[in-house]
Amino acid sequence: MARLVIYKDFLKSGRGADRATATLANTMVQCGYEVHVITRQKATEPLSVTFDPAITCHALPMRKRPIARLLNKWLLSSAVGEQLLARLFPSLDLVRQHSLALQRLVREIQPDVVVVAGSNECVDLLLAGPVPMPVVMMFHVYPPECFRKNKYRRASRLKAVLPWVSECQVLLPSHRETLGMYTTAPVTAIGNGINWPVDEPLPAFASREKQIVYVAYFTKDKNHLQLLQAFAQLQAPEWTLELYGSGSPEWETRLRSAAAELGIADRVHFMGVTHLPKPILLRSGICAFPSKVEGFGLALAEAMWCGLPCVGFKDAPGVSELLSHEANGLLVEPTVEAFAAALQRLIDDAGLREQLGSIAAKTARRTFSQATNVQQWDDLFQRQLQKSHTQNPLQAAEETVKTTALTPSNP
Repeated sequence: MARLVIYKDFLKSGRGADRATATLANTMVQCGYEVHVITRQKATEPLSVTFDPAITCHALPMRKRPIARLLNKWLLSSAVGEQLLARLFPSLDLVRQHSLALQRLVREIQPDVVVVAGSNECVDLLLAGPVPMPVVMMFHVYPPECFRKNKYRRASRLKAVLPWVSECQVLLPSHRETLGMYTTAPVTAIGNGINWPVDEPLPAFASREKQIVYVAYFTKDKNHLQLLQAFAQLQAPEWTLELYGSGSPEWETRLRSAAAELGIADRVHFMGVTHLPKPILLRSGICAFPSKVEGFGLALAEAMWCGLPCVGFKDAPGVSELLSHEANGLLVEPTVEAFAAALQRLIDDAGLREQLGSIAAKTARRTFSQATNVQQWDDLFQRQLQKSHTQNPLQAAEETVKTTALTPSNP
């Protein structure tokens, strides 16, 4: 039985990355793997997802060291400070110390393969150096986003440790090329699988409620403000807008205030986090998805699966690849007016809603089924197991570092 370690720093929000991590762990157990999940949460902190009882969960919280935290925050604001921290105060580098502790735990578990569930997790594991087993990195986001945001030197540190990754997983085929600018490791596209019955019938479209739904965390990139502005332009007083998700209290206050200022507060409902999106999507009439960028758009794929006609922006990575304009959804220019016009078109044309929604469901159920996803992951892990039997991962990592010289190929 092959043994997997999956490291995800936090499982608190219930967002797509949390759900995808849990789905991977649970399905691999069902395929016969022994699975261990490591998080940085305290053992007493509740998880936002549910794991199969056969999975062993390990809590490895980072030590609280207030003075060291302040020093890290100050020094890691620049490349020079990063070098000073590494050379003069290595014992105070909190991420490096956590990396050492994480590597000790991984060596105790002795997995055949380690999966890191994102860029932060990759740095957490490998900042202290390579490990003696293959490492697979998951990209839950549009890959270039990981290299643009250099807060606390995360992007530069990711570039430094990426040569020690054996294989990368991205969510969409187009992401392979974008990630290829940063790594020489093999890159495999495996989308987020949806574990719902593929033959489940859709409800009659006439029975759907007159509500527009959007499931997304409250952040700038999710673009709720433009959605509210577009909704305010609609000539459809009988339609409501339901927003599912959460975020900082400041963001929710800002969105509520915007709805009030636009005169739509009575028709915009803040529904909180949902762990059961399918019943909501099956009764809704339209999915608005104004996100600016997505790694995959799991909430969008789930809306499509449930037969919802969806509206997104044509320049949004991870949205424009799931939706095909006029085929299984509508893609528009990134303006409030264009988004409002598309929503109004769907509201006014019930036949178009049914046509786009039906094709969206067929697309999603054919492309994003969990069965396909599981087979792709199993193939990836088998490749890594075969590779580890014929090549020492540490030696392979060292050779990769020599050939790349830690010099990023991106601009």
